[in-house]
Amino acid sequence: MAQSTKVADRAAAEQSAATERMPTKRVIAYSFGDVANNLTFQMTSMFLMVYMTDIAGVAAGTAGLIYGVTKIWAGFSDLFAGQMVDRADTRWGRLRPWILFGSTPLAVVFVLLFSAPAGLTPAATVAWIFLFDAAYQLAYSFVNIPYGSLGAAMTQNSVDRSRLSGARSIASAMTGVALSAIVAPQFQDTSGDDVRMRFTLICAGLGVIAVILYLICFANVREVVPRSTKKVSLGATLKMVRQNKPLVILCAGAFFLLCSMFTMSAVAMYYAREVLGNAGWYTLLALAQTLGTVAVASFVPTITIRFGKRNGYVLSAAVVILAFVLIYFVPAGSLPVAIVAWLLFGIGTGGTNALMFSMQADTVDYGEWKTELRSEGGSYSILSFIRKTGQGVGGWAGAFIIGLFGYAGGAAEQTAEAVQGIRLATGALPAVLALLALLVMLRYPLSGDEHKKIVSELHERRTTQAVKDAHGVDTGEIKVREDVGDGRSMRVRAPSKAHLPIVTLFEATGSGGSEIGPKLAEKLGVPFIPQAFSLDDISTAKASTYASDSAFNRWLRGISFGVTTDADHARGTDQASNTALQVENTRSVIAEVENGGVLVGRNGALVLAKAEGAFHVRLYAPLEKRIARIAETRGLSWDDAAELIVASDRTRAEISQRVHRWDPNSDEHYDIEINTTSMTYDDVVDLIVGIYRKKYPETGLAE
Repeated sequence: MAQSTKVADRAAAEQSAATERMPTKRVIAYSFGDVANNLTFQMTSMFLMVYMTDIAGVAAGTAGLIYGVTKIWAGFSDLFAGQMVDRADTRWGRLRPWILFGSTPLAVVFVLLFSAPAGLTPAATVAWIFLFDAAYQLAYSFVNIPYGSLGAAMTQNSVDRSRLSGARSIASAMTGVALSAIVAPQFQDTSGDDVRMRFTLICAGLGVIAVILYLICFANVREVVPRSTKKVSLGATLKMVRQNKPLVILCAGAFFLLCSMFTMSAVAMYYAREVLGNAGWYTLLALAQTLGTVAVASFVPTITIRFGKRNGYVLSAAVVILAFVLIYFVPAGSLPVAIVAWLLFGIGTGGTNALMFSMQADTVDYGEWKTELRSEGGSYSILSFIRKTGQGVGGWAGAFIIGLFGYAGGAAEQTAEAVQGIRLATGALPAVLALLALLVMLRYPLSGDEHKKIVSELHERRTTQAVKDAHGVDTGEIKVREDVGDGRSMRVRAPSKAHLPIVTLFEATGSGGSEIGPKLAEKLGVPFIPQAFSLDDISTAKASTYASDSAFNRWLRGISFGVTTDADHARGTDQASNTALQVENTRSVIAEVENGGVLVGRNGALVLAKAEGAFHVRLYAPLEKRIARIAETRGLSWDDAAELIVASDRTRAEISQRVHRWDPNSDEHYDIEINTTSMTYDDVVDLIVGIYRKKYPETGLAE
């Protein structure tokens, strides 16, 4: 008995930790892991090519081939690591041990990668860099993939998961700029005898810092969300992909877009030194790009609403093309014009990157709708592999171009032809590749309206499945009849039982739902079902919760994954966690209304949209009236009550949009909307009961 009590207590503690608001210090500790990731990942992405040609003495074409092959290998290593990581089960969890034990080997191979000895033959130098780069990509996969999955394992609160991904986005952006400030000036003159040792020491320092940050992350994060046992086979995923035209087109567009981006970024260091005249100016270019990316990430929701996802992507790709054209034509030594070009590049790639993954989430919905197979992990793995392939091909193409035009690594001065090759590799060729991405995405077939219909049908399927599981009935027994005028044609009780009154309430905070709900349930003779902490916990939280919901926290949530450089697997894990919450909430709602009920929140108007005998009500009141009510009932000041209401309404809507992909404030979901200041609560109850009885005169009383 004592043992079972301990198990139950531990399970309850884990559930509480999975849903409660996450402390800021844990968010910061988690972001340290991404700083550690990017100290090595961005070092290889931005500077490995120029290290190979200017310090290690590798020919540009050969350097590009190494870069391309190892990036493609990184795609395979991600797939392999994704399969292996999930098999771990230790006292530290299933993800954290990889960070603890994988960080040191990662740092070691990273330092060795940038430590090719001077006395090696050209063939041995190529072999050294190739083998250690391949080893680095494998070691990085075994740290980065579990790190990316940690966000969903640390909390079930979708808002906090967004804070985590937003924090790692900022960490990634800041690390890239700081790293360029340290490393880029080292390439201004690579003729010194100590240059190899200098780079070894720099990378050793970065490796030590990375390991320390990984250990801080390991020590301060916790895995509190139970692991998912659902697995989708590779064969089933590939079958889904073959029938998923939107995903195929999105992958094709991503390939050309990443080709364009990495054709430029792999040789951008050469551009700063040879075209602009100062290697150190690369830091200013990186800063301009980062500012553009961060800025546009905040506006992606607005772009989506105004233009739609496909058109927003195309518009962003057009900005990328404009940036590449401007980069090609920047006058020699003109830093201000180059900064404008890189700012535009950041805006365009930030928009395309954010919209790409928003569209990726839509293709997962489409795949489930088309094939009845949902595979976030498989879909994101495929897109990640295509992106890594694009990175590799792009890096190879950039190096091939500069080698073709005669770039000589380590030369005191490059020829005019070599400088022209650098311009082509950073501007003209990437512009052509980005144009191909734009043209491909013009054929993306999934419009906003079509996706909305798909999501609605998926919700109906999940509700049907929940009813089927709850009552053990066939799908045919769940549908009552086809000619119901209001579309309420789905049983939520066993076929042998008459349906009972179901009323869902959604309220603007302070509109009286917690007072009206119980009175209404008593009048209808059904149970009252209050807000659920798991999804709609906002209205029952303490005021101090909202005091911490600062503008900065909201901004972090708004740029979720928008600035991260390498978080494909994390995005898939996050989306899968949201889907699991959606399914859990649907099953919970169906179980709760077994004997009818007045249900507050829980996304009831969506889950029970087609439930037999359901009636959906939205309660609202002027803001001033709601503030006065909350201030009185909770003993708060006017300002604290106002802050509570605004944060509560915003966060509840945010959770619904992230988890259930709908807007609970949209009028279309409700039968009636009532201003609760124009009548007493008792009058509101009588009004709802009267309309309900008129609409459903045949509805039975509670048993």
